[in-house]
Amino acid sequence: MITLINRHIKLFFKDKASVFFSLLSVFIIIALYLLFLSENIIANLPEFTDQSEFIFLWMFAGIIAVTTATATLGAFGKFIEDKVSMKSEDFLITKITPRKLAYSYIIYSVIIGLIFTVLLFTFGYSYTFIKFDITFKFTFSLLAIVLLSTLMHTLLFYLITSSLKTMSAFSGLSTIVGTLIGFLAGIYIPIGLLPSYLQKIITLFPTTQAIVLLKDLLMKDVLEPLQSIMSNEAYNELAFMLGIKLQWNDQLLSNKFSWAYLVIVTIVLLGLVLVKNRK
Repeated sequence: MITLINRHIKLFFKDKASVFFSLLSVFIIIALYLLFLSENIIANLPEFTDQSEFIFLWMFAGIIAVTTATATLGAFGKFIEDKVSMKSEDFLITKITPRKLAYSYIIYSVIIGLIFTVLLFTFGYSYTFIKFDITFKFTFSLLAIVLLSTLMHTLLFYLITSSLKTMSAFSGLSTIVGTLIGFLAGIYIPIGLLPSYLQKIITLFPTTQAIVLLKDLLMKDVLEPLQSIMSNEAYNELAFMLGIKLQWNDQLLSNKFSWAYLVIVTIVLLGLVLVKNRK
């Protein structure tokens, strides 16, 4: 299986288009941030000294979570390509079982997702240190949420892409996901500005839960001074509007809920993958 995983990784990085489109949503978010997103968010903030840091870290947390989704989906392009070209059938002629072949694609997708996420995190860490003199604490929680989000999206997209039979279908899926994920994750338009029914849909979207946890971990240094100049009610209202906190029927959802939600979704997806490949 290790040989297969290495083969998938090498072929993925040889395909420059796959690498580019795996990060296309990230490039779009950065472009929109530079063009107008940052100004729109600042307009909803009270005056305080860390506004620029606040906006960048708010956007950066979203980028990390989105990357765990789009990078893993992009990796499955090789999975579909092998199915279309019948290379998967060639593998099965050898001693490789269908289960091992499926798991090789899943593990490879997790690795690709982690590689891109670590690279972007390193860039963001360096930028915040140089630009704002802010450093992140590399906690177990930060590592766990990146691993959990990457695994969850990998399992989800494996189940979806395993039913696809053509590259055009995969391209269509990638386009839809790349277009919608910024909206569904509350990055393009803050969740608090959307109608209540859309807020609930976004809250149920697993990527949103990952973003909330990442915001809590990465934005601590800029959230504390904001809390000191605002009442609890005003702060909670702003935090919900910007997706730093989530609520359901006016009830604020805790970080414990977000952790539990992600873990449960991941376990359910893992169970479905195991059942699908039980033979």
